[in-house]
Amino acid sequence: MRIGLFDVDSHNFPNLPLMKLSAWHKSRGDTVEWWDPGDGRYSIVYASKVFTESVLPAITNADTVHIGGSGIDLKNKLPYEIEHTTPDYSLYPQFKFALGWLTRGCPRANHGFCITPEKDGCRSIKTADLSEFWTGQKQIYLLDQNLLACKDDRIDLIRQLAASKAEVEFGGGMDVRFMTDEVIEELRHVRVKDYHFAWDDPKEDLFPQFSKVASSGLFPARKIGVYVLTNYWSSHEEDLLRIYKLRILGYCPYVMIYDKQKFVDARGRLLPDVWDRYTPEQIFHFKLCQHLQRWTSNRALWASCQTVNDYRPYIQFLTKWPDILRRHQHENHLSQF
Repeated sequence: MRIGLFDVDSHNFPNLPLMKLSAWHKSRGDTVEWWDPGDGRYSIVYASKVFTESVLPAITNADTVHIGGSGIDLKNKLPYEIEHTTPDYSLYPQFKFALGWLTRGCPRANHGFCITPEKDGCRSIKTADLSEFWTGQKQIYLLDQNLLACKDDRIDLIRQLAASKAEVEFGGGMDVRFMTDEVIEELRHVRVKDYHFAWDDPKEDLFPQFSKVASSGLFPARKIGVYVLTNYWSSHEEDLLRIYKLRILGYCPYVMIYDKQKFVDARGRLLPDVWDRYTPEQIFHFKLCQHLQRWTSNRALWASCQTVNDYRPYIQFLTKWPDILRRHQHENHLSQF
């Protein structure tokens, strides 16, 4: 059979399901290639769409078309025998790392901003050994969302990573809540590219856990990134409290703004209809988050501005906001006549 593969999103990062489908079909003697809409007919075309905003064109030159991925829905899955096939890394020769999941799922069921609990369940469970997708590459990229929450198997999996001697990148980050003494000691034997954590819930005091990691000597705190979720369930004061606590410990916080793309364009400018979709209070809060993000993400500004009040654009915005609001209200009033 002639098999066509279509990476709907791009080729900027390997599409793991397509790599597994390619390997499985090649093992059966099928011809596998990237789908070309103008190059004859295919027996089967597989289209994988990760992001909802990616555009999926009509596929008309195939006897059968299979469309999957989280950009379609969160329930579609590969058959067991394909899911546990070693990926065909020749599809993306520009990438030299091994790619896969050791665990699936995350116990953070209250994190409605994340698709993992719905997609993979509210428990972190082992789904594979490293040998299933690592074939000797010098680098390993893990897609696991919460490997450390897999309490029964995490130590064995960390030891597998250590034994590979490859440089490991935890793409989904690591959960500071599970950085126990045992986990920290095992991680000392792993060549980790970098560490990054998250402090999402302002109601959860993670200062003791972050303090423990900082004092462990596992990795310099100044080189550890910590994502701070904003514009979701926290006030501006709660955002600042997390940022300042992380600063005390020497971490590099990075502000993540929920639904940012619904407020601004790619250049950070408010969308034309944003005043029609959100209240002035919501827009004001978003702009505060935007200034926090610009401050924390620029290491030179982060070093020179000890508090957000030292960050001049933030103070200028607070000063100008009353005029911005009055101007909008005036323009809105005129548009009604």
